[in-house]
Amino acid sequence: MSASARQVQRMLALVPYLQAQQGIPVDRVAQEFGVAPKVIRKDLMQLMFTGVGEYHGELIDVDLTALEEDGVVHLRDADFMTRPLRVTAREGAALIVALRTLRAAADAEQAAIIDGALAKLEHAVGGSVSAPVDVHVEPLDPQVRDAVSRSLAESRRLRIEYATASRDELTTRDVDPRRTFTQEGRLYLEAWCLRAEDLRFFRLDRMASAEVLDVPVDDHGVDPVDLRDGFFAGGDTGPSAVLDLDPTARWIVEYYGAEVLDDSADVWRVRLHGGDESWLRRLALRNAGSVRVVEPAALRAQVADHARSALRAYDGPVATDEEL
Repeated sequence: MSASARQVQRMLALVPYLQAQQGIPVDRVAQEFGVAPKVIRKDLMQLMFTGVGEYHGELIDVDLTALEEDGVVHLRDADFMTRPLRVTAREGAALIVALRTLRAAADAEQAAIIDGALAKLEHAVGGSVSAPVDVHVEPLDPQVRDAVSRSLAESRRLRIEYATASRDELTTRDVDPRRTFTQEGRLYLEAWCLRAEDLRFFRLDRMASAEVLDVPVDDHGVDPVDLRDGFFAGGDTGPSAVLDLDPTARWIVEYYGAEVLDDSADVWRVRLHGGDESWLRRLALRNAGSVRVVEPAALRAQVADHARSALRAYDGPVATDEEL
């Protein structure tokens, strides 16, 4: 959605909200709408050119003195917009699914707020949704759920004990949480793992414990993973590669959903699907020394060529294909 479209939606909701909250501080309005105070001030200036006509009393009026001197909002001559926009049955059903998904992983305080919103929304939608909506999310340890929620709310580092599916062990990790999301009935935490020095996804139902630390999170200068086209890079379609993974690279099995072909030795052989060959090549190069391409031969040759070029840039010895 474009910035102008978001502004129109915000302004349509803003008018009835302000009519019911006369004298509300502009900073609180900004907080409620999730934008900066200067954005709300800009919206109010534009609203003054909006109405049912072009004369006084037909245009929305904002008390500029109260806004500039006291930082509060008073709205007049906006009675023609006494109610916020109504959602369609489809939009209402989508919101109900989203809220019930949030409800399944919410703490007690969040659950009370979500329950109130759900009750109002379900009453508004009424019988226009023909089938009940049921959402299943894997059960979570309340202590883990609350700690993750608090670390995100307070922007503080989290220490977790995590059960790794590819290895029958618990590992202790310090992570800087970024966000949570639900995928296929499971709640995940996206976080920067200080142990791996990279972004990782952690399933909350695999966390044995979680402790909020008195350390602020670091941004680490990386963008969040784009989840719009799916959780992992490729699913079971598109290009794939057979890889040999050293023990230090077995996280790839869980993180990217690789298929294990042979785990009878220390080095695991897996098949990994990727969005394209360049993504698979970058993965192998980033994990050189612990990940080796078995097939296809063309991808193996590309990885070897790129690795040799990188070694030449440092004037070091050039490795053979077998070493790569």
